[in-house]
Order: sequence, then C-alpha cells, then structure tokens
Amino acid sequence: MIRHNMLFRALLGVGLLGMAGYVSAAEIKVANQDVGTGQGLDDPTPASPVGGNPGTTRGEQARIVFQFAADLWGAVLQSEVPVTVSASFAKLSCTATAGTLGSAGATYIFGFEDPAPAGALSNTWYHSALFDALAGEDAAPGAADIRARFNGALGSTGCLEGASWYFGLDGKQPVGSIDFLNVVLHEMAHGLGFSGFGSLTTGQPLSGLPDIYSTFVFDNSRQKGWYAMTPAERVASAVNDGHLVFTGANVKAEAPLWLTPPLMLRISAPAPAAGDYAINQAAFGPTATSGNFRGGIVAAVTGANAEGCTPFDNAAAVAGHLALVVRGTCAFTDKVENAQNAGATGVIIANNQPGTIVPGGTPVNPVNIPVVSVSQVDGNTLRANPGGLAGGLALGSSLAGADAAGNVQLYAPSELAQGSSFSHYDTRLTPNALMEYAISSDLISQLTLDLTPALFKDEGWKLNEGNQQLLRCDTGIPTFMPGGPIIGANVVANAKLLAGAAASLGEYRTAVHNYANELAVNGLLTKHQATRLDACLNPAKTRDQFNAWGLGAGHSASGKN
Repeated sequence: MIRHNMLFRALLGVGLLGMAGYVSAAEIKVANQDVGTGQGLDDPTPASPVGGNPGTTRGEQARIVFQFAADLWGAVLQSEVPVTVSASFAKLSCTATAGTLGSAGATYIFGFEDPAPAGALSNTWYHSALFDALAGEDAAPGAADIRARFNGALGSTGCLEGASWYFGLDGKQPVGSIDFLNVVLHEMAHGLGFSGFGSLTTGQPLSGLPDIYSTFVFDNSRQKGWYAMTPAERVASAVNDGHLVFTGANVKAEAPLWLTPPLMLRISAPAPAAGDYAINQAAFGPTATSGNFRGGIVAAVTGANAEGCTPFDNAAAVAGHLALVVRGTCAFTDKVENAQNAGATGVIIANNQPGTIVPGGTPVNPVNIPVVSVSQVDGNTLRANPGGLAGGLALGSSLAGADAAGNVQLYAPSELAQGSSFSHYDTRLTPNALMEYAISSDLISQLTLDLTPALFKDEGWKLNEGNQQLLRCDTGIPTFMPGGPIIGANVVANAKLLAGAAASLGEYRTAVHNYANELAVNGLLTKHQATRLDACLNPAKTRDQFNAWGLGAGHSASGKN
C-alpha cells in the first residue's frame, strides 16, 4: 500500500509574481538526504546492472531511478522554475504482510492574491512547484518543493517480508519485487499536485481556503462540489465509496483513451437475480476471465453460515461450480483453500459490510482457481436467489472507474484511510492507474502516466504536448499524448541516462542507437518517427548530447558532479 503524508508550511498572501514569456520543460532536481549515511540512496552494497539501470551499488541504482523519474516528469511538465525534491529512505509503517512504500507531499503551499495570473485562481492553495510554474518565480528560494521518503526496511523481518525493491527501468520486476520507478513517479505526483489539503475528519478546508485539487472533487450522489458541501457533508462524502469523482475537463475527455469497459459478473438466471454485478479481482490466484469464470453458482454451507472457514458441508454440490462465500471470521485465503478443496472452479466473496473489497493475503498453498468479490448488497441478492443461480464474467457497457457522467472516480472507501482516501484514483480504474492508492505490478509507467498529466493540466500545469527535443533536434515523437503515453519523455530520459553512464562518446553512441532500435522493434515508434529519431542521433548531434549530459557535464543520475 502506498500512502502519502503532506508536509507543508502555509504561506498565504504571497501575491502576484511576475510572469515571464518563455516556458520550457521543467527541471526537477533531486536533493539526496541520505548522503553520508550509508543507507538508502547512499547504500554502498554492490549490485549488478538491471533492467537498463547501469548502477553498480544499491544506492547508485536508487539514485538513477529517482533521476529517471524526475526526467520523465520534467519532460512532460513546463516550468521556468526548477523543482527540488528532497529524497531519503527511512523505515516507514509496515507489518510482515503490509506497509507503506512511500510518503511524499508538498513542503510548502502558496496562494495568489487578486489578481491571479492567467490560468490560476486567487485565494486558493497551490502546491509549491505548481505555484512557481504559474508565477514564473521561486516563492521559496533554496527550499525543497517536495519531500519524499521511501521504505528502507522493505523485506526485513516484520516489514513486507519476502518483498524487495526492483531498480530496473523497464517495468519487468520479478515476482515478489516492487518496481521502485513506479513508486517514485507516484510520490512525485503527489507533491506536484495530486493531493488535497483539507481535513477529512473535520471537513474543514485548510485555513478556510480551498485548494486547487479539491475544487474539482464532486459527490455525484449529493450532486455537490466539494466546497459546496458543509463540513459534515464533506466528512460523509470522503467515505462515500464509488461516488466521489474528479470533474476536470481534461481528465474526463481523456478517460475513454485510457479506461476500458470493466469485467462484470453477469448473472443469467434466475430472473430475479439477472443482471451485471461489479467485481474486484483478488490479489492472489489466477486472473478471472470470461473463459475461466462461468457456470453454476453454489453458496457454501459451513455449519450455520456461508463463510467458508471450515471444510464445506456441501462439497459435492460445490464441485465443478463457482462457490459463493461471505466475508468474515477467517482469512480470504482460508476460504478459497476450502473452496478449492471442495472442487470449486472459482470463488465469489460477498462483502459483509458496505463498500467494496479486494481480497488479499498470502496463501499457504498454491491457489489454482480465480477469485473475485462483490459488494454486500449484490452478495445478498445472489444469496437470496439460490435456485439455478448461474452466470459468468462479461464486459460491461461503461468505463471501469468512471461514473455515468464520465467523471473518473476517486478513492473513497467506506472506512476512512488517512493518507490514502481522497487523494488517489479509485481502485475500480481498469487498467490500473499510477495514482491508485496501491501500486500494481502491471503498471508500465516508464511509457505511460495514464490520466495523471490530464489532472495536472486541469489544475493549471502547462504540458509539453509537442514533439520531444534532444537539445535542439526535433525527434518527431510527442513528449506526451492524451491518454498518457510518454514515449518522447522516455527518449530524453534514456538519452540523459545513457550519456551520463557512458565512459566515452563512442560508448554513448552505441548505447543510444541500441535503445532507439529497441523502441522501433517493440513497435513504439512509427517508421517516420524512427527516421526522425535516427537523424537526431547522427555523429554531430550525439557529440552535442554527450557534451551536455555525459562525462563531466554534471548529470546527477550518473553520480558525476
């Protein structure tokens, strides 16, 4: 689980600062707070290069990932003012099976007095980096804009045991590893603008003023925006699962480019239960699909209940069918093991309280059948119609993670989760999104930032939506495209990394041409883009790139200062 922690000093009345006429890709600097500690970003433990990361110690690899993430976000966003991220590792909250991977937020927030610059609102809180970008001037010179910490105890006794950080840049982390790049990109995004500042327990805005993120939050069951509600309504809305959405025009417009129709549990019989039911996939076992999850549905009988915590009394009836069990008393994995032992082909877990659940846990024995969950209301409907109950998974007609109006849902579980609720996309989004509260293993954030750039654009960030430049050479590859692809940003981040790691100009040329060929082979470039990129990698231009980003140029990702 990822949670973020807001650390800021409220400074109201900064006023209107001068706007300059030229904007460019944002420079995001990493301030390493682990220097001299021998830990985290300074860890001297030897390591072999992995997944495109050339670092030879754990600390160097972590620094390279951090700078790569900074270069990706920097390529996408425009700002004249450098953004500084204070970064370190520390032991964060965790247990043997769950914990906090990262924690980040704006170190300062600011508001504009009237008149605010174009694209900004007056008397509204802004994250430091966004405020500076809109103002064209650093409101807190010498201070970091974002503070980010990452769990240095990951994989140790009592802290997400068995897990480890993966420092590759290719999204190919092995089972049991957590992709550090995804986590860093996620946490940076919180500090850049993906978070609100008000209290979710009192419903009060910070110092009585709105913040830019929350101005777009809307409760579709109350039909009220966040600041149109009373404090008590805001407290209730923060746990109004499935009904809190982000109404930004850019996020809404790009949602169909990213989100897909959800898989639903489609009940075909009996008639009173027929219809589509929303599901969540379990975090263990094979993925439920329309091919492996269908047929008759039989409710478990385990003594006086249907919780499935003991061997099934009706194992013969369950065998060859989907088993319906109710949450409660024992672990999800125990229920599934009993269903599997009874011969079930799959499991439906009905919640025993309002809201949705994602069944999790670590199975003692291998789980070979797919598992999904349904809400308490839907589970009650299924259990009330046991005769001839049958169905399977099918694609729904709406977008997974959007409401009927097309607004993207925010995370608002029925039990408030401080640090997770409100300032994340909902877990219903399909495909999984970078800014869901928990990092998913299927993210490919080195190539797509999904709907998060669109949210930043709604807040006032300017995006580099033209072609990516390598110094002054136009690659013909868009830096960022609606719906999230960032192939152009990946190109410049890799060029900087490869130049910084190369011992010579010839080594850089070989590495960057190999990288460009790999993009083309993987179908990530059109023929025209491949030709344009190749022109930007001719001898003269690669010499300029190496001089700018390579040996002696001070590119921080390579460790050369």
